[in-house]
This record gives sequence, C-alpha cells and structure tokens, in this order.
Amino acid sequence: MSLTERVERAETEVLWELAQSPPPVAEALGISGRRFGAAMAMIFANDRSDYWSQAHGFGFDSPIDSALIGEVLAFARSADARVLNFHLAPEVLPDDWDEICAEHGLTRGGTWVKAVRAAGPVEPVETDLRIAQVEPDGFAQWSAVVVKGFGMPDETGGVAAMLTAWAARPGVRLYGAWAGSELVGVGALGMAGGVGELVCGATLPAYRGRGAQSAIMARRLEDAYAAGCSLAASETGKPGPGEHNSSLANMERRGFKIAYERPIYRWQA
Repeated sequence: MSLTERVERAETEVLWELAQSPPPVAEALGISGRRFGAAMAMIFANDRSDYWSQAHGFGFDSPIDSALIGEVLAFARSADARVLNFHLAPEVLPDDWDEICAEHGLTRGGTWVKAVRAAGPVEPVETDLRIAQVEPDGFAQWSAVVVKGFGMPDETGGVAAMLTAWAARPGVRLYGAWAGSELVGVGALGMAGGVGELVCGATLPAYRGRGAQSAIMARRLEDAYAAGCSLAASETGKPGPGEHNSSLANMERRGFKIAYERPIYRWQA
C-alpha cells in the first residue's frame, strides 16, 4: 500500500466517525453517510458553513469515473445536500478528470496540503500552559473551544454536539491547553490503520502565540507513537504567495514533511 493510500484511508476512517452521531444530533444537522467500498461520503444538510459535507477515500478500491461520481452525487441529492466537497488525492484522478468535473458541475476550490511524520523522537515544547488529555466530562467544553477557535457558525449548537459525540468514538482522543482553570487551546488525535491523524487544532484568539498548538501537537505525536502508530498525518490549507500558515509552520517544526497537495473539488446543488 502506498503512503498516499495509507494516510487517505486513515483520514477517511477517522472522519467517518463524525457521521455516526446519535439520532438527535444527526437530525439537527441533517447528517447522512454512505460507504462506497472503503470510500465514503457524508452529508451535513443543515451545516451553514458548507464545510462538513465531504467525500473521502475514492480511487483506491476502484478507478474514479463518471459513473462513480454520478452515484455519489445521486446520494448527495437524496440527502438534500447543499454542497459536497470531494477530497481526492492527486494520484487517483483519472486522465479525463476535467471532463468529469464539467459533466457533473464540480469546480476546483482551495488546496490543502497533506503532511506526514514517521514515528520517532518528539522534542518537548515549553509553554506556560498546562497540556493534558481531556476527560469525558470535558468533551463539551472542548467542542465549544473548537467552534469558537475556528469561528464556525453554530447558532443551534449542532456542530458542537456532533464533535462531543465524535469524541467518544473508538480511536479518538482529545487534548487541551489550560490557562489556570480555563481551556484555551484544543486538538484531537484519531487513530486508524496504524496512522495517527491530527485534527481540530485551535486556540482562542487571546491565547495565541503561547505555544499551545506546538505543545498539543507534541503530546499527540508522543501518544500516537506510544499507541503503536508508525505514522502521523495532518492537513491544512496551502498558503498563497506571500502568505503564512501558522499551522503548517508548526507541523514542519515538529518534523512533518509535505507529502502532497490535495485540491478540493466542490459540487453545489
């Protein structure tokens, strides 16, 4: 199995757990999920940010073609999707991908970078904040910081409730940074297929620049490797010319290397 396939499959499994929310949460956000072999599509029909409706893991079990994309979009329409964001590794895109996009109304959006780090020593990070794993009684508070830290629209509390439910799923661990008794920074580790997927890193604006994310990242790496993961992976937006992405800079300082760039292709109803 190639490195690309391995990390894409791991990300797919970690994110699929988001679609396993309990009925009240699923109904509030309009969550539907469907597997297509090892790949998946999940729809969040009531998500105003249009971020959470995503398709992952395609192109490894079978080649991507127009019929497959049509089948995925038929599911999206049946689930009342507003949008569907296809996250597809560049190596699985067919030669006629541009024609498939034109046929089905997919447009290219932003580009993410996939960064990976093989298991190895993790340098400690100094910070005046307390770094620890979040216990179950703190899951809701952790979710609230994710929503606030990323500036997600969540007037109904549905996204926070979804993240709180996801926190209890197999292979998921939550981490936090505390200033005194206040939780001010967060991150999560999802483990699948021997890969530790680092997600949901966010810090409240007033506490940025104090090493929260670097320290949480180091702790997650240590725990992933201790749990038997031989590889860690994470994603972030590709910075434009002259731009700086602090998340990517943190990853590179912690030993991550960019494996590939992954454009997002969006279908909109």
